[in-house]
Amino acid sequence: MKSLGDQATTYRVRFCIGLLAVCILGPLAARDSTRALSTMYNAPALWLPEDMPVRKQYDDFSKLFQGQDVLMIGWDDAKIGSEEVDAAAEALLPLTQATPDRPAHLAGVSSGQRVYDVLTSPPTSFSDRATRARLKGSLIGEDGEQTIVLATFTEHGNLNRQDVLAEVRQIVSDSIGVPEDEIYTAGPPTDGALVDAEAQGSIDRFTLPSVIVGALICVFCLRSIVLTAIIIVVAVIGQGMSLAMVLYSGIEMNAILIVLPPLVFVLTASAGIHLCNYYRDAMCSDPNIDPTAATRQAMQAGILPCWLAATTTIIGLGSLGLVRLVPVSAFGFIAAGSVFGTLLLLLLLLPGAMQWHGKRHRAKHRAALAKARKSETSETEDDPLPVEKWRSQIGHAWEAFAAQFMRYPIIVVTFFTIITAIAASGLPQLTTSVNIPRMFPENSRIRTDYAWFEEHIGPTINAEVVVQFPPDSMPDSIDRFRLVRDVDDHLRSTDLVGGVFSARSFLPSPPSKKSRSIRSTVLEANIRKQLEDPDSPLQDAGYIAIDNQGNQLWRISFRFPFDEAIDYRTEFQRVQAEVIPILEEAGEGISPQFTGGVPMTTESQDVLLQDLFRSFLAAFGIVAIIMMLLLRSFLGGLVAMFPNLFPTITLFGTMGLLETPLDIGSVMTASVALGIAVDGTIHFLTKFQNQSRKGKGRTEASLAALHKCGPAMWQTTAVCAISPLVYGLSDFQPTQRFAFMMFGLLLAALIGDVLLLPALLASPLGRFLTPKTAQSKANADNISSVTR
Repeated sequence: MKSLGDQATTYRVRFCIGLLAVCILGPLAARDSTRALSTMYNAPALWLPEDMPVRKQYDDFSKLFQGQDVLMIGWDDAKIGSEEVDAAAEALLPLTQATPDRPAHLAGVSSGQRVYDVLTSPPTSFSDRATRARLKGSLIGEDGEQTIVLATFTEHGNLNRQDVLAEVRQIVSDSIGVPEDEIYTAGPPTDGALVDAEAQGSIDRFTLPSVIVGALICVFCLRSIVLTAIIIVVAVIGQGMSLAMVLYSGIEMNAILIVLPPLVFVLTASAGIHLCNYYRDAMCSDPNIDPTAATRQAMQAGILPCWLAATTTIIGLGSLGLVRLVPVSAFGFIAAGSVFGTLLLLLLLLPGAMQWHGKRHRAKHRAALAKARKSETSETEDDPLPVEKWRSQIGHAWEAFAAQFMRYPIIVVTFFTIITAIAASGLPQLTTSVNIPRMFPENSRIRTDYAWFEEHIGPTINAEVVVQFPPDSMPDSIDRFRLVRDVDDHLRSTDLVGGVFSARSFLPSPPSKKSRSIRSTVLEANIRKQLEDPDSPLQDAGYIAIDNQGNQLWRISFRFPFDEAIDYRTEFQRVQAEVIPILEEAGEGISPQFTGGVPMTTESQDVLLQDLFRSFLAAFGIVAIIMMLLLRSFLGGLVAMFPNLFPTITLFGTMGLLETPLDIGSVMTASVALGIAVDGTIHFLTKFQNQSRKGKGRTEASLAALHKCGPAMWQTTAVCAISPLVYGLSDFQPTQRFAFMMFGLLLAALIGDVLLLPALLASPLGRFLTPKTAQSKANADNISSVTR
């Protein structure tokens, strides 16, 4: 073993290396985290893997048809026949033209008024009444008067949608003289822009306050500005580098990845606090111990459990890589890498800081002793450091508190088992949601705008049916139109379906096949011409296309109302069940493709829930194996996992019972919580086994372990649960939900570790967690405690 002098030199060298790493990584984190945030772009429809059938259909549809990035713009006085509607559309046309300074932001501009004018003019020449009826629910409201302006975003415009949306609002406001707050917008561009703004705003507004709160709690717990400063500096660099890794990986920042900074802060603080508590234990054990010796004792005692705890956390995070949603899997890998990196940095910096801290506090101790001698108090050189007395008091309080529960271990274990079983019954009812309006509070702008469109125009939740005709199937275009018309009519008559728009909206109904009148012949010829003329209004609207295989595709758009009580999966399946038979009866080879916002959202929710369960099982299995190896017992590993399952099952099961859906902010917390919960369990069991090997019985060893680990556990919970609560002030629901979920999970993990785990150790199950060399002493201890 190195001498204390050599060891001190080693720690100083490591500290210098760590300080150099901080000097290098700090500026990189500051620069590249800002660059990463500038790439903020949320498109839940694009989070599914490209090789999934539903994503492939969506991509193919988007390439062939326009209208996926359409912005709907409305205001109260936008009526058919109003000059303001044309004025607003005309004012937006310059954005469709590229300039030397920028590409075009809009691909096209239209309005209900323009479509109305097309349909009432030759060659269709529909009557006013017929035109309003055809456009009702899509471009014209139920009153037959209210209409909207449509703006289709280019790829460049969509990438800059926050600025373009603000510009569009300003242009429309100036052109019609209506205040901006009275202009309503809806559609993917405004959804994405608002999510981008709120996600970035959450980081901008709450990261610094969260760090400050965490630092203050850390100073209170550790009673050391030096040690706190090291932990906070490393945690902040970890936050910045986690965002920088998003940039380096080529992934765009999104609403899922914004919870990376608070999570990395929490995990770094947890590791740092545990290491510092090992050092505090060494200092308390001998007031005259050399700071270097105390540091060495802390590293020897803490290095293995800290690495084991970090490994389980990395496994929990890494298991998210099994989730097929790209941002979730990226989140898992980046967070796991950040945990590994910050722990390495802590191990470089903390030993040197501990030595410096020890020298300063020994000086304070001597000053306190000198003052005590002058005042003739009873303090001696063997008294603990004055700043450490409170730790001893809290340790005894933890011990007394847990001892009450350990008197009735079977009752306590049974109680927790019942609670867990009741909560577990809610897991099958757990649902997920990636619905964008639900990410905002009831009084938010996006909710207000959607409510306006629902009231004045019609449903807003988009879905698509694409009827595919092979080249050799139903060659007559009139017959194809008849089939599309039938599907269109069926959708219009379906409950909860509105806003239907297709080729039928542009053309009159074709005559019956049996009709041979001159009028019927002329009408068929007119329809055929518009179906086949590339310059006709129908072709220009983009509702018919040809794919690479030569199949003709006919698009039928429809919408569902925005209502949280509606089960969109069930309603969409009902539409599928009604449309498919119509097409099957039409002829061989004719098939439907269902795509759009609704199927993409429901598929994302299904993938999220299925993969969340799969990733959690994978993490549980690997962590359980680690626990078995640590305890050298198969049954012991399984028993030790109960306190780690308790937080996750209880909170997520309760959400299922309360029918509260998981959103993108809380979905990652299951695997994260498992890793964090195992953190405390490993530290506790390590101390317990050390005490058991010294000959102590299970109850006595448990109390001793709790006396040692209790302060680190509640300190970690205080810092890691309270500091993210600052994000709970956000109006953005995913960020808010993440903060509250982390608080609840960490609090439940603390309860599991300080109440359930000691009770398990004191119960008959505790023999599976006790080293075999200490089994006989543990059994004797249990027997004597029962006798008492």
